Amino acid sequence: MSSLKAKREHQPTRSSLAAVPAPPISRIESRSNNLNAIRLVLATMVMVSHGFALSLGTEDAEPIKRLTLGQETCGSIAVNLFFLISGMLITASWLHSRSMSNFLMRRVLRIYPGFIVALGFSALLIWLLCPEFRRHVGHGLDWTSDLFSDAVTLSARSTAWPGIFARNPWPGSSNGSLWTIQREFECYLLVAVIGLFCLYKRRVWILIATAIVIATFAWELIRTKPAGHPPARLVAYFLVGMLFWLFRDKLRFSLPMALAGVGILLAAVRFPPAFSLLFLPIGSYVTLYVALSRPFALTRWTEKTDISYGVYLYAWPVQEVVAMFPGMHTATLNLLVSIPITVALAFLSWTFVEHRFLKMKTVRFVDFDPAVPR
Repeated sequence: MSSLKAKREHQPTRSSLAAVPAPPISRIESRSNNLNAIRLVLATMVMVSHGFALSLGTEDAEPIKRLTLGQETCGSIAVNLFFLISGMLITASWLHSRSMSNFLMRRVLRIYPGFIVALGFSALLIWLLCPEFRRHVGHGLDWTSDLFSDAVTLSARSTAWPGIFARNPWPGSSNGSLWTIQREFECYLLVAVIGLFCLYKRRVWILIATAIVIATFAWELIRTKPAGHPPARLVAYFLVGMLFWLFRDKLRFSLPMALAGVGILLAAVRFPPAFSLLFLPIGSYVTLYVALSRPFALTRWTEKTDISYGVYLYAWPVQEVVAMFPGMHTATLNLLVSIPITVALAFLSWTFVEHRFLKMKTVRFVDFDPAVPR
């Protein structure tokens, strides 16, 4: 009886907030999490932010920008968290890879095919729909050179030529989202460089380096308040994600701490640049708490069908095409039309491009030494 009583005393009660079980750390290393679902939400947040800019010609009416007094937008928060999640997952990918070639092959297969097809899609749209661009580009050799260069370097120079969507509220770019892809791949290479120097065995050194980058980011942010996107911003989020993975044995998630963090962020929105400064540690913690919680029933399909990358790649050109129609110059209408088209393109991208190339990750590449007779 005494043991039964003790057992009952330790059972969680519905009225106790602290009794809600924390997400197990083991979900970081499994597919049983909400990471893909969250990335899809983040890609949609980017669409929402761009819906205001591309249909109105300004981001001033964007809800998060107004709420935070210009500190952040839906899009900037989403990109920050993309880099956070990438920092964690790509570090795990390095530590689970058999070799450098295996790691790089995985990264190339995940990024390049989808990017190249989306870049070609954007180029086709502006060639067909933008007569001002065709008049400006002339024989097209310079633009074609930029296009091929972009496909190799993951840049976006070919998407920002004069005459592109010249009559739209936000002219001059066929795909303004692509600039972050090159930054992300550079972070992938940073992961490899750190691994080559065997620094993952000295995680405290990475912690110190991250602290320096965060301090640089904070200093730049304070100097550019209330709004700004310091160069160190995305690297800081990526490195924080890396630390979450490297120190996963030390992590402790709890619902009370996550809710307290949300409260702190809500209080900071009126004090630029406090929200942007605090969002790095607190927003990262809250995001990963949700990511590692019990998988959402409605989004279990994202564990096998990850359309978030496709949504991110195709949203901008679709939204620009919709904005060509004067009757669509409201964010609500732009999003209502753009979202289903973008989701359809993203599904096609995943099914016929991304997923097919990802199947090649298991291919083994044998180093060839020309000095060895065969």
